[in-house]
Amino acid sequence: MPEKQILELGGRFEGAAMLNERLNVQSARLAELSGFTAEDSKKAYARISSWPDYQVTPLHSLPGTARFLGLGALYCKDEGRRLGLASFKALGAVFASVSEVSDLLSKRLGREIADLDLLQGRYRENLSDIALVCATDGNHGFSVASAARRMGCHARIYIPSGVSAGRERALRNEGAEVVRIDGIYDEAYEAAENDARTTPGAMMISDSATPHYTKIPALCMTGYSVMAREFVSQLGDDLPTHMMLTAGCGGLAAAMISSLHQILGERSPKFIIVEPITADCVFASAIAEKSMVVDGDLETIMGGLSCAAVSHLAWPTIESGAFGFLRISDDAAIAAMRLLARPKDEDPSIVAGETGGAGLAGVLAICDDNNARRLFGLDERARVLVINCEGATDPEQYRKLALTEHEAA
Repeated sequence: MPEKQILELGGRFEGAAMLNERLNVQSARLAELSGFTAEDSKKAYARISSWPDYQVTPLHSLPGTARFLGLGALYCKDEGRRLGLASFKALGAVFASVSEVSDLLSKRLGREIADLDLLQGRYRENLSDIALVCATDGNHGFSVASAARRMGCHARIYIPSGVSAGRERALRNEGAEVVRIDGIYDEAYEAAENDARTTPGAMMISDSATPHYTKIPALCMTGYSVMAREFVSQLGDDLPTHMMLTAGCGGLAAAMISSLHQILGERSPKFIIVEPITADCVFASAIAEKSMVVDGDLETIMGGLSCAAVSHLAWPTIESGAFGFLRISDDAAIAAMRLLARPKDEDPSIVAGETGGAGLAGVLAICDDNNARRLFGLDERARVLVINCEGATDPEQYRKLALTEHEAA
C-alpha cells in the first residue's frame, strides 16, 4: 500500500487532512451502496412528512460568514428542532422505531397499523412487553426514548462513561431507563446488543451496522435521506460545490452521499468527512484502506462523533464517495459554536451543540490553513453546505462553551 499524503494543519486548530485516493464517483453505484434505494427514500419521505409534528427544517444562507472565510457561499441546514426534538437523529431513530414496532403489531393483530395511531399511543396496552434498546452518546438514544414514550413501549438506553450528566437527565426525563457503562460507546453498544439478544421483548434500535445487523441501521439512514430531499428543494439551482459531513459511526455521512447521488447524480457536491482527532475511525480506515477500529478513550466534546468503529453499511459508501477526510481538535468545534451563536454581519444566529458545530468547525480548520484550503478547493468560488446536526442538547454545556459569561447569565 503506498504511503498516504497526510497534511498536518498549520493554522490555529490542530488536525490533519487527506484526499481520498480511492474516490470512485459513479453515481449509480453510490446511490445503492448504503442499503436503501431511491424508492425507499421516496417512501420514507412520504411517510415521515405525513406525521403531524413534521416540518421542513431551515436552510440558512450565511453570506457574512462566507465573506469572512473567503468562500463564495455558505449554507447551514439547521437540525436543531427536528420532529420536535433537538437533532437530526429523530429522522432515523423515530422512523426506524415506528417502522419496526408497526411491523411487529401488524403481525400480532393481523391488520395494518397507522403511524398516527401508533405515535398517539393508541396501542399502548399491546406494547407493554416491548422495550426499545440502544447505545447512545445522547441524541440517538433521546430520539429512541421519545418514540418509545409516545408509542407506549419501554426504553432502555446504554450510555458510555463520557456522556454528560445533563444528557443522562434528559434521557431519564423522557422516560427511559438509563444504564451507564464504565467504558466507551462501543462497549455500551455491546451491552445493548446483549440485552436485545437475551431479554424477551427487547428490540435493538441502532444506526450502526455490523455484518449481522443491517436492517434497522438501513432504516435509520433512509430516514436521514429526508433531510437531503429537503435541502435540495430549498437550494434550487444554487447547488453546493462542497458538503461537510460529520462522522461518528458514519451513518449520516453515508446517507447523504447515497441520497444526493440518487437525487443529483453527477451534480453531487464534493463530500468532506469531519471527525474529532481522538475518535477518527473513518480517517484511520481511509489510511488503512479497510474498516478499522481505533483505540483510546475517544474523549471529545463532540460526543455524538465518539465512535471507535465505522458502521458496516456506511464504510463502503464513504470509501468510494468521500472527496477527502479531516480530523480536528475540540477547540475548532467550540469556535464554530461561538461563530454560529454570534454570527458575522447580518447572518442569522444559530444554536449549535458541540457536535452540531463540527461541520462548520471543519470549514474553519481548512480555511485557517492555506495548504488545506488549496487541497480541498475551498476558495472564493466554493459554495459550502454544512449541517447543524444538533441544537443545545445539553443547555448547561452550551452556555459554558458557546456564550460569554454576560450572555450565559
